[in-house]
Amino acid sequence: MILCIDAGNSRIKWRLTDNGQKIAKGAQRTSTILDGEDLELSDIQSPTEIRIASVAGDGIAKSLHQQLLKKFSIPIRFAKVSATIGELSCAYEDPHSLGVDRWLAMAAAYQQYQEPLMVVDAGSAITMDIIGPDGQHIGGYIAPGLTLMHDALWQNTSDVRVVGSGSQELWIPGKNTQQAVNRGCFLAAVSTIESLAAQFPVQIVLTGGDGKIIMQALSLNTEYHSNLVLDGLLINEIKWVDSKTI
Repeated sequence: MILCIDAGNSRIKWRLTDNGQKIAKGAQRTSTILDGEDLELSDIQSPTEIRIASVAGDGIAKSLHQQLLKKFSIPIRFAKVSATIGELSCAYEDPHSLGVDRWLAMAAAYQQYQEPLMVVDAGSAITMDIIGPDGQHIGGYIAPGLTLMHDALWQNTSDVRVVGSGSQELWIPGKNTQQAVNRGCFLAAVSTIESLAAQFPVQIVLTGGDGKIIMQALSLNTEYHSNLVLDGLLINEIKWVDSKTI
């Protein structure tokens, strides 16, 4: 059994699989690890291997490594970006400067679709990566996520929250502040994706915590996967960081 962990800036998601079958899953806020809490793994059976993708910083990576090594005493591997993985090739001159979450999401999506893609990961930030013919990563874009846009307008305010909007409601001007903020944030995200789709008419695949609600507002043919990063961690060709450097 393989325990896969996606450690993001806001949340840590995990999934236990056995021969590709999902056995258990969970999530918690990343800040809880910094506060000294353990990763909440319920009462899962002991895995044979642990694979981690982390963009949450060295402190989180070290804490997870120490906790999990103490709990399970099994191999723990951290994924890293490489120049290629299978037919997928990285556009960055320095592949290691690309976020490993973006790389794994692209790898998982391309493995499944085997065609030109726009991979949209809607989390703390919204990343949009374009994959051309023959698996060539053309490059990508990074924009603020819905919560980040919301917080920029409403710091220290809990009265106005981003919530889902239907595709028709999105274009109707808000008649109160909550509606105006919600629709403005969604409109920024949706308009960016649709503008890119006009330039790159390829299959669009969404993932991430806000992926589903953004997909509902798009006027495009899209598909949604709950966590392509965790899917990517199961690809055997992934390269790994030397555990001595963690």
